[in-house]
Amino acid sequence: MHSPVYFFKSALPGWFLLLLNLGLQSAHASDFGNLGLIKTPSARFSPDATLSATLSFDEVADIYNISYQATPWAEATFRYTIFNPREVVGSKDELRDRSYEVKFRLLRERYLLPQIAVGVRDILGTGAWEGEYIVVSKAHGSFDASLGLGWGRLGSRGGVSNPLGIFGDGFDRRPTGSTGGEFGGESRGASFFRGDVGFFGGVSYQIPQKPIKFLVEYSSDVYAREVNLGTLDNPSPWNFGVQWAPLANIAVTASWVRGDSIGINFSSKIDTKANPPKKLGARFYSSTEPRALSKAPENLDLNSWYDRLLYDVERSGLRLHSATLRPGSRTAQLELSNDSYALTSDAVQRALLMAEIHLPARVSSLDVLLRENGYIAPTLEYRLKRITADPRQRNVLGVRSQSIAGDSSSRIRVLEGRTIAKPSNTTDYGYPKLNFGADLATRVQLMDPDAPLRGQVYAKLSARASLADNLDVWGVYAQDIYNDFSTDRVSNSRIQRVRSDINRYLTEGQSGIDQLYVEYHKSATSSLHYRAYAGILEAMYGGAGVEVLYAPFKSRIAVGATVNVLRQRGFEKNFEFLDYQTVTGFLSLYYATPFYNVDAAVHAGRYLGKDRGYTFEARRTFDSGFSLGGFFTRTNVSAEDFGEGSFDKGLFFRIPFNGLLPGNTRSAYTTILRPLERDGGRRLEDFSGSIWFNQRATRYDALDRQKKRMVP
Repeated sequence: MHSPVYFFKSALPGWFLLLLNLGLQSAHASDFGNLGLIKTPSARFSPDATLSATLSFDEVADIYNISYQATPWAEATFRYTIFNPREVVGSKDELRDRSYEVKFRLLRERYLLPQIAVGVRDILGTGAWEGEYIVVSKAHGSFDASLGLGWGRLGSRGGVSNPLGIFGDGFDRRPTGSTGGEFGGESRGASFFRGDVGFFGGVSYQIPQKPIKFLVEYSSDVYAREVNLGTLDNPSPWNFGVQWAPLANIAVTASWVRGDSIGINFSSKIDTKANPPKKLGARFYSSTEPRALSKAPENLDLNSWYDRLLYDVERSGLRLHSATLRPGSRTAQLELSNDSYALTSDAVQRALLMAEIHLPARVSSLDVLLRENGYIAPTLEYRLKRITADPRQRNVLGVRSQSIAGDSSSRIRVLEGRTIAKPSNTTDYGYPKLNFGADLATRVQLMDPDAPLRGQVYAKLSARASLADNLDVWGVYAQDIYNDFSTDRVSNSRIQRVRSDINRYLTEGQSGIDQLYVEYHKSATSSLHYRAYAGILEAMYGGAGVEVLYAPFKSRIAVGATVNVLRQRGFEKNFEFLDYQTVTGFLSLYYATPFYNVDAAVHAGRYLGKDRGYTFEARRTFDSGFSLGGFFTRTNVSAEDFGEGSFDKGLFFRIPFNGLLPGNTRSAYTTILRPLERDGGRRLEDFSGSIWFNQRATRYDALDRQKKRMVP
């Protein structure tokens, strides 16, 4: 049984704005998503941290690709294929296939040396596109030529003996049948680089000073599968194409493939690595100006530096909790939270600028005690430059002011987090405080064999009641506007249906309560953080739980634990619950690797279906807020009981809106993309070890890299 994949959390601008923003650099992907010619791969790679989307259409298959340049030398692609999309008369091909591909650079191109890469297509699963390759590419002027040696489908035309046979007879024969496991989803390792090989290659020609490129290639795929199923008849190995890049970020390729049909390819890319440019905050007259200009409320004491600073800080999208400045002291302390800025460094820069203006003249040193999501974060020690207001600008904040010292990140040190024991000034936020929100949002379901795209548009009504410091009540209600989800395809799960009944919640509960829970979160020390919560936690489950994280300052290693007592909700998403109850619990080990900003975690414990095992995840996160990664889970549920896919796996995306929307915002589009919606190895994603990842923006290494950007 094929099951759909879901984007559980999305706001309406998410996928739409992603499509608009897919493109900050040139895009030249093959029909399979990775850099290549038309159907064949090349040894070319995108710039590091490039995220690309590619759509290709022809008579054999419509292919939807997401590729990511995970490191400068490794490219990964997730692919969804609809075979026989035009329903060729006589064809028996009805496959809907998910697959992964990886490609690694072995040698970088030099003056005389070509670039060399090795790759595996369809690395997991049933192997509809299975193949491995070694390919070399060499550029000369406007020409770029590639020549490759392929196995599997890429070695099926004019096959010759495998040169790897010198390492053993096992390389001479390629296994038959499903080497990806009886139920798919397993590694095809038993067939890698085995069997006869074939040659493929091609040449591209870029017209100088024009956004047009010509492509010609020889493919070593005979399309035996498609011929046997009646989709093709004696396909040619030659493919020809022309690529047009109207913008540096977008490419469109039209091709004549296999001698019998036209193909179309659309591709676009985005650089996830680049930090967004600084954005000026809201422009307003400082509280140092008369009330007529600053519009300061009457109860504001304009003689108090704290009141003046508080007024300007909050108008800038920051939150000032408390401060300490003892009589005669030259050092001040401010406890601050970032409410609006995508980059913590920009929030700090804004706070330091206003501190320079408002702190008494005797103050020469400032400690900024950061708080992130209510938890203690590192402290920033700053030597003030003593910025003076520019009288020509009437002190309008947001305009560069004059200073008496040069710009230097050496003025800032990142220290272990601390608290203010006895603040001299505190802000009374007048609890309880209520905040409401309303916007359009979507739920999207991909890869259902009956309908590759289903979705819902709904009005998302949200509320937050802050009862005290660190104590909140959260609520989200969904009011359906449009919904085409279906329960026609019934789950065939052989274990408890802890997730595969999601379509019943999307149809019977198309309008209803998504969340309604109370949460208390706090830091016991600068290294020990915890949160407790109870209520309706998500669309399918309610209950109570607690998470604890121990993360020492500057340490790359952290440990955590989570326990949840849960009960499954009724399908109408009201206050009714079903009989199924369970307890989940995990011990987590986190590691901030020193390589390419990759963070890794292992969670071991008990899952929603009462199965036991572990989840491994790795994410690459940039200071801009972009985060992409993958995960897999193995438990004591057998592949037979799990069903198609054999085990849970998927991709994680977090795409910030700050570069897409005017002004500053911390909002982001966050989603988990699974090739299958099954029941083994499933957790409550937001309640099973999330503090460490959510605190990443204020981790020591992230702040230390951004010190120069913090200086006003």
